[in-house]
Amino acid sequence: MSATPGRVPSPPYVASRPVKLDEAPSIRVLLKANFRSVPVEGSDVDSLRLLQASGGKIRLADGKGRVLRSGSGFRLQSRKGQILKLDGVAYEGVLEVFVNPLGSSVIVNELSLETYLKGVVPNELSVKGPSHLEALKALSIAARTFAFSALGQNANRGFDLYTDTRSQVYRGARSEQRLSNQAIEQTRGTLATYRNQAIVAFYSSTCGGVTADYQEAFQRPGIPYLKGGAQCPDHASPYSSWEELIPVSRIQSNLDRVAGVGRLKKLESLQKSRWGRTVEMRFIGDQGEKVLRGLAIRSALGLRSTWIFGLEAHYDNSGYISEIHATGRGWGHGVGLCQTGTVELSRQGWSHEKILKHYYTGITLARRW
Repeated sequence: MSATPGRVPSPPYVASRPVKLDEAPSIRVLLKANFRSVPVEGSDVDSLRLLQASGGKIRLADGKGRVLRSGSGFRLQSRKGQILKLDGVAYEGVLEVFVNPLGSSVIVNELSLETYLKGVVPNELSVKGPSHLEALKALSIAARTFAFSALGQNANRGFDLYTDTRSQVYRGARSEQRLSNQAIEQTRGTLATYRNQAIVAFYSSTCGGVTADYQEAFQRPGIPYLKGGAQCPDHASPYSSWEELIPVSRIQSNLDRVAGVGRLKKLESLQKSRWGRTVEMRFIGDQGEKVLRGLAIRSALGLRSTWIFGLEAHYDNSGYISEIHATGRGWGHGVGLCQTGTVELSRQGWSHEKILKHYYTGITLARRW
């Protein structure tokens, strides 16, 4: 399984969308931002080889850099019999290149949500064999629901989703796989809903055996279907439990950005969740002290998760922490569906519906297009 460390949308959001559609919506994925020059192939614009941006203008140029057209933006389709490629990566749908309302030059891939999933699911859960089909179906529905809930989230920037773990890992057309395509087709249009609205379908790589509560992880109002506490057989993951020796010099920039207490003198765990995750930790340095909560703790220390059951500080001759010996469980925020656990439950014969209802409390599956 190839899974990402767990997505942390920026900012985490709880708004859901009513679901009543006749066909799959289009989704807009940010491919490039603040670019200067990017190669493109397969466009319906003759001789187009480069997309350029400068001075608030977009220029279409040939292979020698000669400008073919110039303007505030362009919508590029594929030439008949070809597929659009940006920086050598193939994409279905169309490419829009423009200066967004915030003044940034961006390249956005607009395509059907169902087609988008074919470039997401195999990158989030790369498994093979019929015993894994139900896991892929569960992930397909979670990824579809996550994307649907994010429509319009970044409208002021001109797109909906990122291509990385800020949203979901999307790598275009060439990453498609037969089994994941089958799972997507067999669950076409199916969303996870709560009270007839699409849920915010968080998922992560490895929860460490028990899923986390959204409110504790993100320090925001609770969400009924993300209460945490789901038992999870994710022992097959190398990150189900972990141990790491962290030089403070390696994470000092994180500490400065998140905690801002200068050179670290002491760490104090203040509060644990009912399952053992660290909810609050005090950071004490030569420039003051600060209490961090939830995922900010993970960010400051550069850890795989906030499920920390051992934290030992090693000091230098001046009394500052030089190394941190940490042991813990899981990789990612641990909220919602656990990818590694989903694979094991599928292998045990669980259906995709049973898997999803195990991780998302009180949901219903509904086909909406």
